[in-house]
Amino acid sequence: MNLKKIFRRVTPILFAGIIFFTSTNANAEIQTYTGEGSYIMSEGENLSIAKERAKADAMRNACEQAGTFVESTTQVANMMVTKDEIITMTGGIVKLLEDPAYAPLKELENLEGILISVKVKVSIDSEDVLKWMKKSSSERAQLVKQMDALQKANAEQERQIAELKRQLAAATSANERQQIAQGFASEEDKFMSNQKVEEAWELEYDENYNGAIKLFDEAIQLDPNNALAYYGRGTAYSDINQNENALRDLNKSIELNPNDDFAYNNRGIVYKNLGQYERAIQDYDRAVQLSPNDAATYYNRGNAYNELKQYERAIQDYDKALELNPDHANTYFNRGMAYKSLENYEAAIDDFTTFIELEPDDADAYKMRGECYEQLGDDDAAQEDFDRADELANE
Repeated sequence: MNLKKIFRRVTPILFAGIIFFTSTNANAEIQTYTGEGSYIMSEGENLSIAKERAKADAMRNACEQAGTFVESTTQVANMMVTKDEIITMTGGIVKLLEDPAYAPLKELENLEGILISVKVKVSIDSEDVLKWMKKSSSERAQLVKQMDALQKANAEQERQIAELKRQLAAATSANERQQIAQGFASEEDKFMSNQKVEEAWELEYDENYNGAIKLFDEAIQLDPNNALAYYGRGTAYSDINQNENALRDLNKSIELNPNDDFAYNNRGIVYKNLGQYERAIQDYDRAVQLSPNDAATYYNRGNAYNELKQYERAIQDYDKALELNPDHANTYFNRGMAYKSLENYEAAIDDFTTFIELEPDDADAYKMRGECYEQLGDDDAAQEDFDRADELANE
């Protein structure tokens, strides 16, 4: 069956009432911001990692400032975005303009540690904001969830560092200090692993999948139990059709984090790409259990049922996907294909017509609708659609 393709990211959605600019570089607006950050390095910590922690603090502060620009840009464009999306979007599209400017190290009184201070200068481009908004709601939700998971991991890492510093303050022997230093080293690896994951996601966002995979490799070397790194590398492998590698990494991600609905959904896509539709459905079932309001999972499961020629089951899932996300064009096309297979040509025509309203330059839709009209004996309408399909195919 000639279904519209589905990958980890679903097709971009056009929302009624939302204006997407077809802007050019001449219309782009670029803003720059300066963020300041600091970190107090204790005995036993690595100076270069401590500097990275200070830099991360400065980048967070710069992103908070840049977030106001993102919010205003989306408001001007009449775009409906959540606060979490603004935070995620800003973190993904700000660019560091120059090397961080570190102040001279300052030893604090009472041997509390060494203060590391730094300033960073970043830029943000309105073109990148609009690029984000052209992503599908499902992909945006996934990116938000990724950022939320990373923020939680970083928060837990900061708690562990604070606990080690408390232990260091209370330590009375060289052996205790040595053990605490080992704890710092372990936490530093986890911190740098998460930093690599964040950098890799930025490359993945720009469709630099091989570059992202290299950074995910480095993240895993630093922390072999980083579920986010395996998940990210698995989805990157999926995007370049290295399905066996993707499956291996998503298996590991689920082993480390068995309640990640996106990992099940993405592994289901890999199984579908491999033609293992029953196993794909099992993963989609689990994803639905964990997140029952994700339209993309119902859509993906519908595609798997369609491949198995279980058209009624496919239509049920497409119905649910459209209930949750009524503007996703490919769902209409694929449901139309299921109706066509069941010889319910009137329903198929309705779906192909809706798809054409959303995607007016798709030759396949005109061809499929023409075939339905032909089955109903409406030769004039069929010929009109066939002619339009030929025009689009030859453009």
